[in-house]
Amino acid sequence: FLCDVDDKYVPKVGMLFESLEAARIFYRDYAKRAGFSTKIRNTNKSKKSNEILNQLLSCNREGKRRSELAVSEKTNPIFAPNCPARVYVHHLKIIRLWEISKVVLGHSYSCCPSQAELFPQYRELSMYVR
Repeated sequence: FLCDVDDKYVPKVGMLFESLEAARIFYRDYAKRAGFSTKIRNTNKSKKSNEILNQLLSCNREGKRRSELAVSEKTNPIFAPNCPARVYVHHLKIIRLWEISKVVLGHSYSCCPSQAELFPQYRELSMYVR
């Protein structure tokens, strides 16, 4: 499933940001408009300086949850649709910018922009932006 969002808010390979936080905010803004929530999936750091080299931001429904109980034994089974939506951001040290190098926009479920306010990630933002 692809979410219908104005093209100027959609992340694209090659986009540059002054900071990792700016890239995160851009992806989070896109996610809110598209109707899903995000999470930081992975962060790689330099072993010498402990500086962040790259980061993988993904849909919060990424992955599969494991349980020791059989599905038939669960009273309230949780299903993770293994969503592939993600953005990979890496640091270009020479020019001191952050670049989006990989983008997967498709979801394994349908997003609902009108329900985005229900995600805890966006609740505190909505208090300030009206």
